[in-house]
Amino acid sequence: MLEALAVSIGVVALGEIGDKTQVATVMLAMKYAQPLAVTLGTTLGMLVANVPVVLLGERAVRALPVAWVQRIAALVFALLGGAVLLGLG
Repeated sequence: MLEALAVSIGVVALGEIGDKTQVATVMLAMKYAQPLAVTLGTTLGMLVANVPVVLLGERAVRALPVAWVQRIAALVFALLGGAVLLGLG
């Protein structure tokens, strides 16, 4: 379990470097000069956004073979990418 936690933290941290959420967090911290409150707020906000996805993903992996979950995720990613390229997103 600790290995999965460490890998998750590492992958998310690398993926989020330079993300607009970080820029907004820095701006809020500078405006309100309360970095602890801003850090807690942004952390809780990310938890609210990500926990349901993790829980649904766990259910999907238990209900479907991993290969199907990967295919579905790839299809959704491709559709979203195509929508952005067409100016729909």
